[in-house]
Amino acid sequence: MMIILGLLIRKLSLNFLRILIILTFLNSNFGQSQPDYNMGLANGVKINDNIVEFDVTIKSSDTSFTLTSYQCSFSFNREVANGGELTFTYLDGSSQLSNLPTFGIGINTYDGESKLTFASMAGADQITESDLVVGRFRVVNTVPFANVDPNITWSFGGFVSTILTGDAFQNITNPFNHTSNLTLSTKTLDTDSPTDYQLLQNYPNPFNPSTNIRFSLKSESEVKLVVYNLLGEMIQELINNKIAAGNHEYTFNSDGLPSGTYVYRLEANNEVISAKKMMLLK
Repeated sequence: MMIILGLLIRKLSLNFLRILIILTFLNSNFGQSQPDYNMGLANGVKINDNIVEFDVTIKSSDTSFTLTSYQCSFSFNREVANGGELTFTYLDGSSQLSNLPTFGIGINTYDGESKLTFASMAGADQITESDLVVGRFRVVNTVPFANVDPNITWSFGGFVSTILTGDAFQNITNPFNHTSNLTLSTKTLDTDSPTDYQLLQNYPNPFNPSTNIRFSLKSESEVKLVVYNLLGEMIQELINNKIAAGNHEYTFNSDGLPSGTYVYRLEANNEVISAKKMMLLK
């Protein structure tokens, strides 16, 4: 089978996206147990008239499983381009996976319609019931976006479709486990007064030696921002005092810490707001 695949690749000069799809279907086994997961779009923000950003996240809905590769494809309302030229990019350092989205990133028209696409190489990420950010992505237009819903939705049709693989690179894709209810906020962290408490994903991530942690407070609060290791041991208390309402940013320096995954948690008025993972790579 691999010899046939090699001949096909040489003969057709397939790009990475096509190769990944062929590998996936040659190794598909629909009879095996499928992991239950949720993959969605989150934290959509219209930065300005020409830039939109959003996260792609994944988590297990039951028991943990291994994600060995992925290819993601999104259809969208092409009227949003407003006659301009769109570009689609991954924001470096935004992924919480070890297997990063590094291939096929852009506007793909192979299926006869424009799609937003990205893919990974082979890897082995453990997916648990905690949300992991596959990556944060940016759509840029050369002119202002049209005032219409971009309607960014998962694509499972055509040649360039969404595909996930698990153990032994078996196809584990289930379209029903992908949610597309992306709401674009027009507020930015730097300029608007927050209406809720929020802890954002650190950036960059993975990081070395420092990373920025951003959070929002809807009112003046007694705030604790603490970093823990995966054993639940406190590594460093970054903030423990009263802070005014608004948007805030703290730079965490990892001097003296070994590589690994850490958890940072935000509390406001003795209530846990959120906790997120970050990865230190030295």
